[in-house]
Amino acid sequence: MAPNILSIPPGRPFLKTLAAGLLSGRIVESFRYDGDPLALAGVTVYVPSRRAARSLSSAFTQVLGERFGVRSAILPKIRPIGEGDEAAIFATRESSAGTMLPAMPELERRLALARLARQWRRLAESAATAALSGEPAEALSERPASAAEALALAGDLGTLLDEIETEGTSFAKLAGLAPDALAAWWQTTLSFLEIVTEHWPEHLKQRGVTSEAAAKNVWLRSEAARLLSGEAKGPVILAGSTATAPATLDLMHAVANLAEGALVLPGLDRHIGEVGFAAIDRDVSIAAPGHPQYGLKRILTRFALPPEAVRHLDEDLSPALARREAFLASALRPAETTALWAEEAPAFGRDALGREVLDDVALIEAGEPRIEALAIAAAMREALEQPEAKVALITPDRRLARRVLAELERFGITANDSAGRPLGTTAPGKLLSAALKVALEPGDPVALLGLLKHPLCRLGCKAIDARNAARAIELIAIRGTVDVADGARLGEIVNRRIEAIETLPAGEVGRLLTRPARNVKAAEYEAARRFAEDFAAALRPLAALRGTEPREIADYAVPLTEALEALARDEKGAPSELYAGENGAALAEFLAKLVAAPQTGFAFPAEELPDAVETLISGVTVKPRGGLSARAFVLGTLEARLESVDVAILGSLNEGVWPAGATSGAFLSRLMRREIALDPPERRVGLAAHDFWMAMGARHVVLTRSRRMDGAPTIASRLLQRVTTLAGADATGKMSERGEAYVAAAEALETADDRPRIARPQPRPPVETRPRRYSVTEVETLIRDPYAVHARRIMKLDALPPLMRAPHARERGELIHAIVADFVLKAIDPEEPEAAEELRLIAEEHFARAALPGDVAAVWWPRIIGTTARFLEWEKERNAAVRERLAERSGRSEFPAIGVTLSGRSDRIDRLADGSIVILDFKTGTKPSVKQARTLLSPQLALEGGMAMRGDFEGTSPGETIADLVYVRLRERELKSEGLETPGTKTTLPCDPTELSDKAMRRFEGLAALFLKEETAFASRTRPILAGDFTGDYDHLARVKEWSVSGGEDDEGEAE
Repeated sequence: MAPNILSIPPGRPFLKTLAAGLLSGRIVESFRYDGDPLALAGVTVYVPSRRAARSLSSAFTQVLGERFGVRSAILPKIRPIGEGDEAAIFATRESSAGTMLPAMPELERRLALARLARQWRRLAESAATAALSGEPAEALSERPASAAEALALAGDLGTLLDEIETEGTSFAKLAGLAPDALAAWWQTTLSFLEIVTEHWPEHLKQRGVTSEAAAKNVWLRSEAARLLSGEAKGPVILAGSTATAPATLDLMHAVANLAEGALVLPGLDRHIGEVGFAAIDRDVSIAAPGHPQYGLKRILTRFALPPEAVRHLDEDLSPALARREAFLASALRPAETTALWAEEAPAFGRDALGREVLDDVALIEAGEPRIEALAIAAAMREALEQPEAKVALITPDRRLARRVLAELERFGITANDSAGRPLGTTAPGKLLSAALKVALEPGDPVALLGLLKHPLCRLGCKAIDARNAARAIELIAIRGTVDVADGARLGEIVNRRIEAIETLPAGEVGRLLTRPARNVKAAEYEAARRFAEDFAAALRPLAALRGTEPREIADYAVPLTEALEALARDEKGAPSELYAGENGAALAEFLAKLVAAPQTGFAFPAEELPDAVETLISGVTVKPRGGLSARAFVLGTLEARLESVDVAILGSLNEGVWPAGATSGAFLSRLMRREIALDPPERRVGLAAHDFWMAMGARHVVLTRSRRMDGAPTIASRLLQRVTTLAGADATGKMSERGEAYVAAAEALETADDRPRIARPQPRPPVETRPRRYSVTEVETLIRDPYAVHARRIMKLDALPPLMRAPHARERGELIHAIVADFVLKAIDPEEPEAAEELRLIAEEHFARAALPGDVAAVWWPRIIGTTARFLEWEKERNAAVRERLAERSGRSEFPAIGVTLSGRSDRIDRLADGSIVILDFKTGTKPSVKQARTLLSPQLALEGGMAMRGDFEGTSPGETIADLVYVRLRERELKSEGLETPGTKTTLPCDPTELSDKAMRRFEGLAALFLKEETAFASRTRPILAGDFTGDYDHLARVKEWSVSGGEDDEGEAE
């Protein structure tokens, strides 16, 4: 009896055609549905995946209702044969293999393999370094792979072991490979694989388990044996599989040779011809595995049948789709036979009705992925206008899929995403990642604030109370503070901050708190304190693991789970929201697996736990249970197999994406793969090509690609290139015209209406609201950006302070500034023998008061000692010329004619022996420059000189003479004194400090008077320091980018 093998062409809906064919008797001639509700109960159908099983159930229900008017019936037994995540079912199935060993859980296997992978990483790194350095590998120090790296490699190694098991081969065959045929790297890998070959089977035996791939093979073969023994009752059909593993082929062979059995192939090419079919052979062509029919040919080879022996279920196939199928068969034919294109091309011109073969195909070539995604969304939106129509984006590119899902939301469409959502991107998953980072990697205030304000972080409070407490903590303790952002110390940080606030006199609170922080009422402090203490207590068990001995994942899982549950406690004390819904259920399952993980010898330090968990959780997805569209889908190429839609959009048709690059993997070279009879990497290219072949069978097809990706030009997919080459320039141009309509729609959605560009903001507030008090530091802002003064002083808007940070240059500058000021305030003579020691004691006092973290203090102390030593030498050099030193003197100048006050605080005023004075400004940076000060764009120093000339600083008298205005740069490796006084040079105008100071005061009075006039506007960025710098606190409020860039008003920075 000849085997019963059939095929369903790409132009027919596979599962619906399968159901109809079975019911009508076209698949199994001895079986035809007669209306009996129990008739299908004895039928068994094997399909590739659970998704296909669910879809086939729906197809049977639909066909029974449409063609037979049946509303209820017992459906066939539909069983997935274990592609993808279905492999786990084989460990527990009751079959003739009742003595089958259980499969090792995936997490346990990955942890065990990670220990081996870490050894391989060490060997490989040593070998590579030795090859470069010429030293023996044994002499090189070994850097252990991190836990995350080892787990990632373990995933690759597990995939390779599964492939070895599935294909029925062994690493032992590599033993015959001559070492000199391999590079040093691969020789090291070969040695490692020999270790795996020896130890891994023994490890499985000791554990009393087997691998999932081995369990699957055993079940497939036992199922084949059961069918051949005559146990099968009723029709048995295996449909939709392109797998070519030996065990799967055995089951296919058994099913096809049953009296009531049938093997139904997806999309066997019936146009390829004898020559083309013969060319799809690895012995004939190295590129053969990359052909879409390669897998199907191997299946037919197992039966020793030519393609002509296969029956095709092509009833009702439209002529247009039949022509497209023939066209695609020609376009994708083996490279050795493309000479036939010249003969075949004329047959693909217009048909008798004037239609072209690709009339229902559009081609979108967008300039960038964003426009590609929006054009796809527009195409899907258009497709859904047709009643009952189904549309799907099919793409292996998850980035494009996510973009399209987001763009569909603007049309109110929530597409059914087959890939689900990664657990790590859900609220429970983000809480997990944030808790690990904050507890084990302190120092990141963004992570700390993100965890503190996470919606699931309740700490036993109502949601609104938790948010209010988190906001209070943010404003008073995290923003504008200098400390290490350590969640386990948050209670201590908040308590110290609140105590500092409460001990300040009422009038000085503004010195410690910004205006936003002052909005937090004192009554909220206690709630913030409790919340911070509970937060720290929840993280403390995790944080206590820092710096401890390496542990295994299960040892970390218990404190991790406890921390998450403590953070997520609601007002009833239960972490209900943490485990709610499908997201919470997925997290609970993930944590349970970690807690139950056995000891495997794979230990790592706690600091590596965040990355290790991120690696493990990256493969966990959450499938939504409802609320999604039943007509719009986003499918990966694997999920799209056997699915049927009215409009198929094939996205990201670029080389390296569809198909993906052919890589041999980390552990085997091409030569090594060939030696152990594994398929070459191009086999995946062939599967991608078959997915393309099947997807092109939809009634309407849209092909899309982006000409640039990640800033680099892309190359069109070889599949698309073959289609356009055979189609010719005219047909390709028409496809592009149809696709251009979607691109134009996308660009139109992104293009704003033509509106007049906004002008530079120029607010003119009432005169009575305008400032009448300015500080010397504020005058530069009034000159450069009056709008900032308007926003802060009149609108009372303060930018949120930056997040907590470790001490850096600013704090070091303030510390040095305080030390040198204290030196003068204590009236120490620079030339006395004890001066250096006294200066050192002052430095130690201020250093202790700063309470710097140990690592910062260790770096800063030698630098500060060096800076103070240079300062003392500088003081000695000028001591003879200085009669009196005045430090940290405040002053105020009145301008009664306009009713304005100018205030300031001078770093230092030195009275010289001749009675004149020098104004000193200590700086640890390079700004402002001397040029900016001389031109009065940075007038602070000159204004201080003018106030001193008026006698408005303590210790000065009216009529003072300004000898110089000096910036003292206290840099790390030098002390540089830069005075403004100069007689002038060829490139510099003369500058007299007394005249400059007087000029500065007159200019300020004129400027202040100008801004007291009703017609004077507080314009934005009138004299910016740097054009194109939009980092000012109020630049976003002034919408600077809108009016200053690309043809807006001039916004030129000053030339230096």
